[in-house]
Amino acid sequence: MDIQPISQPAPREGGPYRVLLGLVALVGGLLGLAGLYFVPIPEGNREPLLLALGLVLGWGSTVIGYEFGSSPAGRKAADAGIRPDGSERL
Repeated sequence: MDIQPISQPAPREGGPYRVLLGLVALVGGLLGLAGLYFVPIPEGNREPLLLALGLVLGWGSTVIGYEFGSSPAGRKAADAGIRPDGSERL
């Protein structure tokens, strides 16, 4: 049985999608945080609002981490696990 290495597409290095995603996440997070200072929140709704805002910011950070998450150290570690012939080390 011959095992073929899985080929992964190269990560995108730029483009309008990444710029738009970064701007939406940054502006949305800042607006949500600023709203906590300037918009009066009824006492009974404070905790659910903070929970919802935390969930949305967490989801946004997951998307940003996926799109922009490769660090130089992570790339070196990934490259160290690949043999010169292109197959993965087990």
